[in-house]
Amino acid sequence: MSSSIRPPVPESTPRDRALFRVNPMSYLAVGILVLAILWPVAAYPVALGWLVLVPLGFGWWVARTWTRVDDEGVQLSSWRRRRTVPWAQVKGVMFPKAGFARLVTTTTASLPMGGVSFHDLPRLSAASRGRIRDPYAAD
Repeated sequence: MSSSIRPPVPESTPRDRALFRVNPMSYLAVGILVLAILWPVAAYPVALGWLVLVPLGFGWWVARTWTRVDDEGVQLSSWRRRRTVPWAQVKGVMFPKAGFARLVTTTTASLPMGGVSFHDLPRLSAASRGRIRDPYAAD
């Protein structure tokens, strides 16, 4: 046996541990939407041609929505804009019943953290180097 054999890395483990994205399976929904509107758009292209914008818009949202955690702070990207919140302004993270996690700032603003859900909490804590604490981690 060779010592160069490494254990396999699970496919769900991203290469960039500090980048959180919307699940790539969402692109499957884009494909299904395209297939669903092909027949009506082909039958009435003038009246229903605008329906092509629906899957394109959803694909744009999936591609542009992400969160990155680094030493400077938390970078948030949505379909409209990108912003960086420095660690000095981060108060905590809350997890609503539906949707993505929300970053709470010292100004009590609540910003959506695209791609971050409750099951990402251990990875979020590791990427933030303990600035965002995982309450379920063994100390």
